Amino acid sequence: MHFIDSHAHLNDPAFDSDREELLSVRLPQAGISASIEIGCSPEEWQPALELAAKYPGFVRAVLGVHPEYAAKYDTSAAARLPELLADKRVVAVGETGLDYTCLDIAGKEEQHRTFLQMIERADRVQKPLVLHVRRQGEDYAAYEDTFACLKHHWHPICTTQHPGVLHCFCAGYEQAKQALDYGLLLGINGCFTYKKNEYIREAVKKAGADKIILETDCPYLSPQGKRGQRNDPSNIPLIAQLVADYLSVPLAELAAITVRNTKQLYGLP
Repeated sequence: MHFIDSHAHLNDPAFDSDREELLSVRLPQAGISASIEIGCSPEEWQPALELAAKYPGFVRAVLGVHPEYAAKYDTSAAARLPELLADKRVVAVGETGLDYTCLDIAGKEEQHRTFLQMIERADRVQKPLVLHVRRQGEDYAAYEDTFACLKHHWHPICTTQHPGVLHCFCAGYEQAKQALDYGLLLGINGCFTYKKNEYIREAVKKAGADKIILETDCPYLSPQGKRGQRNDPSNIPLIAQLVADYLSVPLAELAAITVRNTKQLYGLP
């Protein structure tokens, strides 16, 4: 039985002291067979590619612009990105989307403009989208606006079996259903395990195990029981066990389903 971390930030400084040991020793020992490194701002693109080059077959890269960093997507970055996305180590475009909790850093207009450019880039290189959508409290406007952008501007012709993933799914079934209607998978991480998040668990149960993939979003969002500690891909089996228990699915079956979905999303062998 093995697992894939479909969304990680292992180039984060939190891993500077033990990154090599983690990737070379501890993650394989924990049953992690692959990790997807997210480069979500221009300065993270090259390091993500270098990490994938250093650990071929284990690390793949996703490149794009997180909504918080929309202002960093200037003409220079826009000129660099197409060539980088053509690299065979890059399996998707993202993470990208709308996050209305950081409007003081990147306004709606700026976020929308960058998001639409990421959608266009994904379509042009025929690769899936990794979406980041974050609401403000009980206001789901960011989700509504994201789905509107997809409806009017996204024409996925990616060569993989899934056109994208709604990363770090933290919403209700209404939002899950809209995502599924676009063919998106749901990225499930430590948020699923938090005691207050019954609405997320119920939405995932209604969606079904065949619509999810597992992620950490490390070093953030450690699962219940490890909150306050640095997160890393070795926590995927713990997240998987908690998800499997809630969905009443055998752990081995959930592992097989989520690994299959992740490989189909990212075109992994």
